[in-house]
Amino acid sequence: MTRKFTVSRNGESQTDDAAFTVSPFEMLGLLIRRKKIIAYGVLATMVLAAAVTLLIPNKYTSTATILPSGGQDKMAELKSLAGLSSLSDQDENSSQLFPVILASCTIQDAVLGARYDFVRHGDRKQVALPEYFGQDNPDKLRRALSEITSISLDKKTGVISLGVETEYPALSQAILQQYIDQLEVFNLHKRRTQAGERAAYLERELEACKVELTAAEDSLSSFQAVNRGWATTSDPEVGILLGRLQREVETRNQKYLYLLQEYEIARLDSRKDVPVVRILDKPTLPVQKSSPKRAVIVILSGILALVATVFGIFAFEAMRRSSQGPERPAFEGLRTEFSREFPRLNQVVNRLAETSRK
Repeated sequence: MTRKFTVSRNGESQTDDAAFTVSPFEMLGLLIRRKKIIAYGVLATMVLAAAVTLLIPNKYTSTATILPSGGQDKMAELKSLAGLSSLSDQDENSSQLFPVILASCTIQDAVLGARYDFVRHGDRKQVALPEYFGQDNPDKLRRALSEITSISLDKKTGVISLGVETEYPALSQAILQQYIDQLEVFNLHKRRTQAGERAAYLERELEACKVELTAAEDSLSSFQAVNRGWATTSDPEVGILLGRLQREVETRNQKYLYLLQEYEIARLDSRKDVPVVRILDKPTLPVQKSSPKRAVIVILSGILALVATVFGIFAFEAMRRSSQGPERPAFEGLRTEFSREFPRLNQVVNRLAETSRK
């Protein structure tokens, strides 16, 4: 059962069995009386937060910007809002697929496998990312690389913003440059467009047709060698067989010429389909740290400490008042159990209580 405690105008207290309430003025007076506890608690927390943030190393972020390439869908934003857009709707030659490519395991593994040579305070250093992260597990390495990498696409302009954050400015710049280099390598050598697939198909068909044409030409040559008088012979069977072989050679030759022409066109189209990586801003060499935000962390920790201290004072006052009514036996039993289970914490609470009475 809970009590309702109110303060009347003449200062007399009234009690019933409904709830426990306190006048706002009484709460304000309680905070004024406990001002030292609040001040010490907030100050100690902020000092501790400042000490912890000083142990965190500075991080530097290198940034770069890639301009859009290929056809841009003017209705892309509207489709995105309607939930109708998908990767299959994108132009093969569009840079809108670059964020997906950059975040792929193929690019990440290439970035993780490289060694980075940079200068730090006049000393040349060589670092491999597995050594930097202190990991050798591939999955954990990719996760760690993703945590220091930011990739964003502006849907309105198509501009792609990249960022890499490490403890060394030059290392951040080197890793970001490696990302861009691997993107170019992927587009030139690994990305297979529709025109590229068509060129590969035509190349296979052209090789097969060349073999068939060669076989037909050999058959015609062998027949003419056996029948040396084929040009003047009056044998109808020789003329029929000769005509069939000549038609076969002509058909194979026309097919080969057609495939050769289409193959050359497809090769040109496949080269045009390779997306061009157009760099607007090259990877920067950061000068100012990007994190940690020490001032923000200290201020936020002070605010949280203030809220927690005020709440603790109110909770302690509520428990103190509850222990002075009909529920005192139950409160004393809870206090006994608390002191037995948490003796050190009980000593701290007793000291705070003695301090609050002074």
